[in-house]
Amino acid sequence: MWIISRILLNTFAIVLLWTALESCKSQPQDLEQLSSGDHIREALLNADSGMVIAIPAGTFSLRRSISLLGVKDVTIRGEGMHKSILSFADQIEGAEGLLIKADGITLEGFTVQDSKGDAIKIQDASGVIIREVRTTWTDGAKESNGGYGLYPVSCRDVLIENCEASFASDAGIYVGQCRNVLIRHNYAHHNVAGLEIENSIDVDAHDNVTENNTGGILIFDLPDLPQANGSNVRVFNNVSRSNNHKNFAPDGGMVATLPPGTGMLVIAHDNVEIFDNEILDYKTLGLGVISYFFTEKPFNSDNGFDPYYRGVYVHDNLFVRKKAIPDLSKEFGKMLNGLFFGKPQDIVIDGIFDPDLADESRSICLQRNGDDLRFANLNAETAKGLGDLRKLHDRNMSLFDCDLPPLEQLSQ
Repeated sequence: MWIISRILLNTFAIVLLWTALESCKSQPQDLEQLSSGDHIREALLNADSGMVIAIPAGTFSLRRSISLLGVKDVTIRGEGMHKSILSFADQIEGAEGLLIKADGITLEGFTVQDSKGDAIKIQDASGVIIREVRTTWTDGAKESNGGYGLYPVSCRDVLIENCEASFASDAGIYVGQCRNVLIRHNYAHHNVAGLEIENSIDVDAHDNVTENNTGGILIFDLPDLPQANGSNVRVFNNVSRSNNHKNFAPDGGMVATLPPGTGMLVIAHDNVEIFDNEILDYKTLGLGVISYFFTEKPFNSDNGFDPYYRGVYVHDNLFVRKKAIPDLSKEFGKMLNGLFFGKPQDIVIDGIFDPDLADESRSICLQRNGDDLRFANLNAETAKGLGDLRKLHDRNMSLFDCDLPPLEQLSQ
């Protein structure tokens, strides 16, 4: 009887120990006692799958990039975007602030600021959640700021919500070459581009506010990228407001050509539905829809890139332009001001359509976007300069009074 009791007692102790160990494994890693950013770097380097890394309130200075590579299902959680701050103001090494290449990642409740390159880059990941995260550069708008704030690229199943991004020299929130992306309830301000969707497939962007950027919302398809052609993007219930900020992007990139005062711009994208948005107080252009040819940039046609836009359906939006002189700092702005002197335009299309389409309305349809709109079709297919555009452009929006099948909502 004594032996049986001893065995039961030992078994019970083992069960208690196992339960305690499992409980410890599921608990957040305690960073409350850590005194520097180096400890946060070590926590990421030593992370195990399923771990929650908790960043306490405070400002943590980091002199090198931090990264999480190949460890799935990790959560990095702060105590709030204005409470837990990772500062890279003294960074001496690394191409970004935080780099992640791992699946099943959740980021929430902290700020990354003043990184030398991109603030948060997530690459080749599936199952990404970014929630209540802030990126910024505290010295304001400078060409030397990092290009991107929130930067998932070549990712799948991405959720970005309730975040804030400011002072990026390219895009505050950028989604590139991704699939199945939901972007909602975010605030992007004082960037060159507030929100940019590039070469991505199946994207819903709704209930975001972009203001005081150079351009509010950009939907681009660009050549020479691994994922050649984007498609199925819905942009709805957003507010794009007062995006008239000076363009402070370094020369060379596409956004460096963006004229201040651009509400939304679509380049060479297929199957885009833009609806129920408020596009307000723009000094140059409310919405532009152009082919890649119109950029006059060279591209390689052998890699499958499609330079035309098709299936762009713009309906039920509110356009309210600003009483101001259109931008004169960029060629596109100068062109618009040369054509429509002192008159910001609401909707402009380049009129360069896929010649294989029998019906031009399959390229773009415009419905119920308000009265007294300033619309222009530049008919730029054969234009060789501003003089030709003056002769060729027309304002006949009725040619594009059509509808297209609505795109499907994302299954998230």
